[in-house]
Amino acid sequence: MTFYSEMASTSSRLLTDYGQTVTISRTAGKNIDPVTGVVTPGTTTTYSVYGVTTEYKAGEIDGVLIHHGDKKLIIDTTVDPLLTDMVSIGGVTHAVISIESKNPAGTALVHILQIRK
Repeated sequence: MTFYSEMASTSSRLLTDYGQTVTISRTAGKNIDPVTGVVTPGTTTTYSVYGVTTEYKAGEIDGVLIHHGDKKLIIDTTVDPLLTDMVSIGGVTHAVISIESKNPAGTALVHILQIRK
């Protein structure tokens, strides 16, 4: 086992042991009624991952990129998140604002998401 694969195993174990279940919802496509023109969402797929939320420090909140109330969500790498995904934590739904993946030497460790209500 390489150093980074050991780190990946450790981060996954820590998120599982100390995190909580997070639901990622991903909607693909859309349906358009040709008669009425009404657009409805396509198929939604949900994924369960483990994650930990943290608050942004006051000095990180600039009101432009990071708003008051935004949170950091650190999740395992079982799913690669997309900016169009919605994240549900404890019944509260958040939009994904930005994604930063930590993958030194090509080994995925965690994804850090900026989420907003």
